[in-house]
Amino acid sequence: MVIQTLNIVSFRNFESISMSFGHETNVFFGDNGSGKTNLLEAIFVLLLGRSPRGAQDAIMVRDGDDVYRIGGNLLIDDSKRELAIAYQRGGRKKITEDNATIRISELYKHNSVVSTAPEDSQILSGPPSKRREFVNVYLAQASVKYLSDMSDYTRVLAQKNAFLKNDPRGECPFDELLVHHGVQIMKARSDFLDTIASSAQEYYTRISGGQDFAVRYCPSVPVEEDGIDWQGVERRFHEKLEQYRSREIMVGRSFVGPHRDEVDIFIRNLPARSHGSQGELRTAAIALKLAVFDYLKKIRRTAPILLLDEIFAELDPKRQEMLIDAFGGFGQLFLTTASHVPSALSVGSHNFRIKNGKVFQE
Repeated sequence: MVIQTLNIVSFRNFESISMSFGHETNVFFGDNGSGKTNLLEAIFVLLLGRSPRGAQDAIMVRDGDDVYRIGGNLLIDDSKRELAIAYQRGGRKKITEDNATIRISELYKHNSVVSTAPEDSQILSGPPSKRREFVNVYLAQASVKYLSDMSDYTRVLAQKNAFLKNDPRGECPFDELLVHHGVQIMKARSDFLDTIASSAQEYYTRISGGQDFAVRYCPSVPVEEDGIDWQGVERRFHEKLEQYRSREIMVGRSFVGPHRDEVDIFIRNLPARSHGSQGELRTAAIALKLAVFDYLKKIRRTAPILLLDEIFAELDPKRQEMLIDAFGGFGQLFLTTASHVPSALSVGSHNFRIKNGKVFQE
């Protein structure tokens, strides 16, 4: 999968730019605040219809404008496709492929992208929602069914919360569907995290020079540590819903289900959230993203687009060297830096200087 061209109008600090990329390494460099990160965000939005930072569309429209548009030509398995995404303030987002309107789910079905940035440390140090979002964004790229289950679960959860806020009496009519979709989501998350855990550990150990690293799924519904009986999980799901029923009615929202899941991450056998240094958190976040890259590459049988935003920030020279050595087997990647590009990455790369919302190829 390769992005050949990118066209941006009124997105973030860019008024209007057009770019053509190389099939391997593309480097965006310039001062902080010049717009390097915004370019990576635009690529992510083009491929998946959402910001990797979770930003709302209205925020991404350039100040003083009402509409942003991102377009690009992609090459997938020797087949060319033209994608475009447009959003108008107060309106809806329109996504087209070869000039035909498509749903956002079609982007997840056909495209694959992995993004890493300094704020990814929040995956480890932030609230559980950050870890759930990490799982959702990348698992949805591997499984259309997971994306569908998440959509169904979110809808049912909203219906249940509305029911709870309206002086409910008797059995909740939405619990059965909540359990059905919830168990499917839990199973997919369990398999996903089990798969990437060993790869993430290998990457972390390689980059850090030998430290221990571990990932563990902690669903809100108890499961067995040795072999999960999913029929038993369904039963315990119902039991926990019953246990929390009075509390949910009192507060007016649901407390049981995948929307309350946690992912525990350990560095040096200690909780990363409370004991990890900034460098360790940054290294761990990169290790997780590289593990996801390997996972998606295997599942989809093609290398995802890789977006590396200031990947060397907060890493000492030794970890930077170890990280570069870990690169291999990647397809097209985009890299931002405020300083010099390591020579190991700059050979044969396409370099772009970003300055005041303008792009200059060098």
